[in-house]
Amino acid sequence: MKRSFLYALAVIVVAIGMASCDGIGGKADVKFRKMNIDGVNTLALASRGQKAGNNAPARLRADGGDELVEDGIAYSVSEDGTLVEITYAIDCSGGGDAKNLIKANLRLSMQYVYAIGDDWLWLYGCNYVYPDLDELPEPAKSKVKEAIAEHSDYHDNFLVRRRDGALFEWDGRDGRPFYGNVKWDAAQTDIYGIVESIGGEIYANSDYHMPRVGQRIVYRLKDEGNQLSVTTMHSENLLTEVIMPDKRGALGMRLLYYNTQHDIYEGNGIPGVMFVPSGKIVAFDENYRLISVNETLYALGHIEGQPVAYSVTLSESEGKAVLGEKVADIQGASIYDLANLPDVSRNSKATWMLGGMKYVFDFNNWSLSADPLPAYYPNEGYYQGIAYVMGNDQQAFYICDLSKSEAEQVTIDYSELNAESSIVKSTISANWTYVPRAQAFRKSAMTIDGYETTIVLPVTGENKGKVRIYKAGDTTAGTVISVMVRLN
Repeated sequence: MKRSFLYALAVIVVAIGMASCDGIGGKADVKFRKMNIDGVNTLALASRGQKAGNNAPARLRADGGDELVEDGIAYSVSEDGTLVEITYAIDCSGGGDAKNLIKANLRLSMQYVYAIGDDWLWLYGCNYVYPDLDELPEPAKSKVKEAIAEHSDYHDNFLVRRRDGALFEWDGRDGRPFYGNVKWDAAQTDIYGIVESIGGEIYANSDYHMPRVGQRIVYRLKDEGNQLSVTTMHSENLLTEVIMPDKRGALGMRLLYYNTQHDIYEGNGIPGVMFVPSGKIVAFDENYRLISVNETLYALGHIEGQPVAYSVTLSESEGKAVLGEKVADIQGASIYDLANLPDVSRNSKATWMLGGMKYVFDFNNWSLSADPLPAYYPNEGYYQGIAYVMGNDQQAFYICDLSKSEAEQVTIDYSELNAESSIVKSTISANWTYVPRAQAFRKSAMTIDGYETTIVLPVTGENKGKVRIYKAGDTTAGTVISVMVRLN
């Protein structure tokens, strides 16, 4: 009896001890709260250069293996080209001795950054990374790996409030668009028509968790200070093909209606207008197509075959959106040409190419012109209406702006590269690669101490045409830039 009692007491003591240890050093619960971007003008998404023994920021493999995968992280870019890692404010409970290490050093990697209006950034496809993870002693190393492993088999997405860097995780349940709705490639210019901002609030056209395949409805994310409230803006019996912002507080839409009896959507992109933030939807004249130009809605149609443009009169109190005054008879265009106009344009001109011709639609005078493509102008590869073409001798490049009649030649200044003694000249890439999101050509090279680094040729700004070598401090030497995003 006495022996059984002592045995039971020992079991209780051990259990208490195990519970206590688990409470102190249990699995870390990590929440990213803020991205420290105060005073940052440019973000660079980059990864560490390759060198034997270099422990780059790493995450775990998505398939659950123990191998660490190098990934890109965010840096600020100073005027002299220095890269400084972006840091984060992190809440962390559990993790024992690793807690403070996680709060000080954990980072986000991301595949892309999109601007949503002037107030928000979308960090797309994020993973958790930790610099020099393999150098941590146990048990801290295992605790950090556990924290990373929680996010190794899927990608998080975050919204960043620009004014203070506050981070909000953006889940599909919160209206984040499904990946397939956006072209996730380096040449993608924007996410217009899918995610828009009106009055600082985000409107997203999402089909992430809809009951019927291909169905998209509009969600509103409203800034409530320390959180974002999410509202579904209309019935699931509507499918929203595109959203078009109007700064007067409305979204133009193309709608399909769901026929419950036959389980199909009916209509052919019926135009409608949603007043925000109330969510009131009113029908528009089906004979006209709505477009948004510089955040103002216009209606396009035709009279006896002549294309015409009208303003749109909005009145939420009267519950109507109707044709306003005729803006113009559209010159030089047929009714078929109007199909090539974008649904949403932030520019005064829209340009497209067809059959070796350049078509320019000028919204200032509502006219279409068509001309043969000028010299050096490529048939594709334009980003925001501009393509950058490297000359065959790599001594100059050409700015092919579709709004202009000829290319601008820019002579390349190689003086900084020629004076850089740390670069092994024989390792410099033979050809320049243009990176649209960075607005720069890029080459890679090896430094004399074995790091891969980045040589960048900006095509805009004060360093336009001047070859730059992007370096970081001793702890991030050899950083290779993939994307740069201007915040101002």
